Amino acid sequence: MGKRRIDVLSVVSYLLFAFVALVIVLHFVFGFQYVVILTDSMEPNINPNDLVITMPVSPGELHVGDVILYRVDIGNTTYRITHRIVGMNADPEMRMYYITKGDNRNYTDPWRVYYSQVVGRVVLVIPRVGVVWYYTPLIVFGIFLFIIASLAYDLAWLLLEEEPPRSKSRKADILVLRRKKIKAYHYRRH
Repeated sequence: MGKRRIDVLSVVSYLLFAFVALVIVLHFVFGFQYVVILTDSMEPNINPNDLVITMPVSPGELHVGDVILYRVDIGNTTYRITHRIVGMNADPEMRMYYITKGDNRNYTDPWRVYYSQVVGRVVLVIPRVGVVWYYTPLIVFGIFLFIIASLAYDLAWLLLEEEPPRSKSRKADILVLRRKKIKAYHYRRH
């Protein structure tokens, strides 16, 4: 009975493929967002370089105490901020907005966060993975260059490699070998 040997590289490559497929499906089909935290405003619960995964939610699903990712325009720049909802209120036009605050701050944010600015609610925090996630495009580019260089090397080796000279037929090779043996035998006898 022969046991089938499990190829570790194949298992790792299948797991990596499944992970990438899951990330793509969650992002493009279900709207999940992946954000690397850059500041300490949410410490000790969310630290810099943590990867935060957010899920889109309806306004009725957001409550005080939820951590959300939202967009805010300051000047000509749009920032994506992850803070906790500490209150809800309505403006004079009766539009609901959220009051947010970082866990590591003593004050609330100076702006109103309307539902249209909310990207999603935080569903998962993966500690210290953000460093790798942040450099993923560079890592992928490096792997791509390595593969291209390997293929170029193999192609150059294939094109520049000289074939050893071959005789015209296998029969000629056998005749030459036979003659050498006869000569060697003949010289040993004399």
